[in-house]
Amino acid sequence: MGRLKNKLKAGQKTAAAWMFTGSADMAEIMGSAGFDAIMIDHEHGSGDLRSAIEQHRAIRSVGDTSILMRIPVNDPIEVKRALDVGMEGIMFPSVNTAAEAQMAVDACRYPPRGSRGAGFGCARSTVYGKYAEEYLENFEDNVMIICQIETAEAVANIDEIAAVDGVDMLFIGPYDLSGSINKLGQFEDPEVKAQFELARDKIKASGKWLGCISSGASQSNEMYAQGFDFLLCAAETALLSAAADQLLADLKI
Repeated sequence: MGRLKNKLKAGQKTAAAWMFTGSADMAEIMGSAGFDAIMIDHEHGSGDLRSAIEQHRAIRSVGDTSILMRIPVNDPIEVKRALDVGMEGIMFPSVNTAAEAQMAVDACRYPPRGSRGAGFGCARSTVYGKYAEEYLENFEDNVMIICQIETAEAVANIDEIAAVDGVDMLFIGPYDLSGSINKLGQFEDPEVKAQFELARDKIKASGKWLGCISSGASQSNEMYAQGFDFLLCAAETALLSAAADQLLADLKI
């Protein structure tokens, strides 16, 4: 079982970082920092499958950080390709119903438990077939399946989504959630706050792990205190930009 899932099962809070670029060098730097997980983003990020493989190798070369991917859409082919190259978990964007959550889980499992295509005899995830037997014995219990709650419809359906066997975590996407009620980014709006808090409280009550994005240590610590288990609290792009801005602001020139 990977580092992330082990810590969550032990009741510990976890911190993760986004990878929005396709850079293996940046992945190696972020992997060495000690995050519990790195999320390679293929919904809004610029990488492709080949760059994800190189990032995976780079992260794995410097530690035991769990390596996850957010795929662009809840599609079995996207899931199959991500898992076959070695990802330890998948984040599914905009899961609105229990049926969509079940589709996500099925795509991560081989028959008879699911519908994932069987390429383990040649996939990178098994070292091209060398460890196929070990992979088949352990992977489906270890894979992290994260469903994003990003609309008012999804908030209304949280109990049903959480009840789907195999879903490990529900992850609130605050921007799209606010956009779903036509108040994009208006996080101080009472209706937006109410939707966020309702989602948070329903997920906690469901017993599934609760995830979200955060910005900086102060906000992240506040959210951990609210009961969040997993926060994507950094990104390589934002960290680099902030450090460069701060350096130039501090220079006496």
